[in-house]
Amino acid sequence: MRRLLLLLVPFLPLACSAEQAPPAPTSAVVDELAALAEKVDARRAELRTARFHTEGFASDGEATEVGNVVDGALRQDPEGLVGSMSMDVTTGGQSRRIDLVIVRDGMYVSVAGAPMPEGKKWGYYTEQNSGDLSALLRGFGPGSTVGAELDYVQPRAAAIVGKGEEELDGTPVTRYDLVVDPVKMAKVIEDPDIQLQHAQLAEHGVAIRATVRVDATGAPLQAEYRFELDGKVVKRSATRFRDWGQPIDIPVPPEAEVVPADQLPSR
Repeated sequence: MRRLLLLLVPFLPLACSAEQAPPAPTSAVVDELAALAEKVDARRAELRTARFHTEGFASDGEATEVGNVVDGALRQDPEGLVGSMSMDVTTGGQSRRIDLVIVRDGMYVSVAGAPMPEGKKWGYYTEQNSGDLSALLRGFGPGSTVGAELDYVQPRAAAIVGKGEEELDGTPVTRYDLVVDPVKMAKVIEDPDIQLQHAQLAEHGVAIRATVRVDATGAPLQAEYRFELDGKVVKRSATRFRDWGQPIDIPVPPEAEVVPADQLPSR
């Protein structure tokens, strides 16, 4: 089903199945999730900076799988999110390294082994020509950026189905387990492509489950989502956050090493 291009990974077909809708949450559960979402958002806005480690994969439920491991740092500026990251993408036993620097108006990208003009290491993409890269970043979640697993902490689409106290690397945390209704999630997403994606997930019986761990202040230390089909996890993304609020630097590549994306060699 190639029309489901972005559900899992760009080239994986997806089998159909039926899945029961999650139970309707009570008003108390909705209120608790709304309070959690508000607290997490406020704390992220207050702290602004963090380092992160993300691991994820997408599969057709059989043998074909694409995995990614990402490390980097992010900063929430008044103008928007900026960050830098190194991503290792593995498929069919082959791995490729992609380095990205996200700035207000675009994105610098360096792909190991890609043909480049002499002396150039980075391509610069803008919103107008970054479609393929945007599809790659959708692996983080609906928001297509670092920490987008937290998008599923959405009171209008999810319900808390479990809660407990734990420790994460020695830090006391509260763990929330969520079940997400993809139909309701589609209705609260503004991006039409991501909206369609979740509507199609619902059509094909994919269940969405999420987990978030927060410290006593409400800062998220780990966020994860899982797409489940026929009892198998066919897509997962999990991000660990650390060093919230600590100074970080997002260096921009030297201008001499950058070429506009529309001037890159065709492959």
